[in-house]
Amino acid sequence: MLNQSIFIGRLTKEPELQVVGEKQTSKTRFTLAVNRPKYGDAEPPADFIPVAAWGKTAEFVCRNFHKGKQVYAVGRLQTYSWEGDDGVKRYGFEVVANEVGFADAPQKNGQAKSKANTAPQNGGFPDGDIFGGADDFGGDFPGFNDLDGSEDDLPF
Repeated sequence: MLNQSIFIGRLTKEPELQVVGEKQTSKTRFTLAVNRPKYGDAEPPADFIPVAAWGKTAEFVCRNFHKGKQVYAVGRLQTYSWEGDDGVKRYGFEVVANEVGFADAPQKNGQAKSKANTAPQNGGFPDGDIFGGADDFGGDFPGFNDLDGSEDDLPF
């Protein structure tokens, strides 16, 4: 059986670390605002996904993430139920995360990259991408520019 969920969204408030149980286990709960797909010119609606993290993952979240930060969460979807004051049985869900990480754009000099509303430059490749820019791909891989395109040059 497979139960795995992956979400990317923004934290709706500051995560708070709690210590629970006899073993003093770290726990945090936070909510991710996850945009639905955009159709037309309208702003996409958001879903608010409750996430729980335990142990070192919870400590990492509380130490590194703040309200508005874009993060990803990977974990299992878990449902639960309770009886309301009116006697009606209610249901809820949360993602129990085993991995949470940064999903924001990389920062330069402590500043987040701007998201100007302009057409992409360099054929759509971002400046300073992981390969050093679209024009310097070969510089990141020694010997790449020396290939003449024949199958004899391939290392496999």
